[in-house]
Amino acid sequence: MSVAPRVDSEDEQEWFSYSTGLFMHFQHPEIILCGLDADVSQRIINSIGNEVKSGRKFALDADCTDIFAGDVRCRFWAVHSSQYGEYVGWSQWFYEGEHFPLWQCFWPDMSGKYPWDEACNPSVAELQPLLYKPSQEVM
Repeated sequence: MSVAPRVDSEDEQEWFSYSTGLFMHFQHPEIILCGLDADVSQRIINSIGNEVKSGRKFALDADCTDIFAGDVRCRFWAVHSSQYGEYVGWSQWFYEGEHFPLWQCFWPDMSGKYPWDEACNPSVAELQPLLYKPSQEVM
């Protein structure tokens, strides 16, 4: 599933894409990827899904160098459940709530810095919200 930026939003939000079904079929967390073109994100998520289907288990907070083209690293972090409603509504419907794990796949800037690094290029950091943090919305 890919979601386009809202036209009426004041925030600069880009495309994001996510999986639904990895947890049900393979007991692997669902994946969300932010800030890349929808086609690129879908190819990456499908590649991750194919790896999971083949038996691969990814790890949190560990670099992977064989998912993105050109050996670009990526890293997975668990998404805080308070973020699910804003980002993965279809998965919430599918799983009938928030009872599934979700990992965000982060990609670094050209110097290898991730969005949580202070030295990360701001344009890269802005494209990837830190969904491991609790939502700031009033509930």
